[in-house]
Amino acid sequence: MNKTQLKTKIKEIQDLYLSDKRPWIIGYSGGKDSTCVLQLVYLAINKLDENQRKKNIWVICGDTLVEIPTVMERVDITLDKINKKAVENRMSIKAQKVYP
Repeated sequence: MNKTQLKTKIKEIQDLYLSDKRPWIIGYSGGKDSTCVLQLVYLAINKLDENQRKKNIWVICGDTLVEIPTVMERVDITLDKINKKAVENRMSIKAQKVYP
């Protein structure tokens, strides 16, 4: 993805975010696809003025209880970092692991 495409995608995400008041739920597995989606959303929302960041965004990771422990440890670390950066950047994002 080049810079122009990235700017276009960020603008699309921002427009969608501002289009209504419904909260967002982003599924996160720790894989490359969900990581890319999460990064794009985070970048897009972080670029909005703080007074525009009112919508709640939930980042949900489903722990199936069958993953390799090192994978889930890495996911836990990432979810913790997301929560800390969201507070630091005054963003309404909350990352959480859920169980069956």
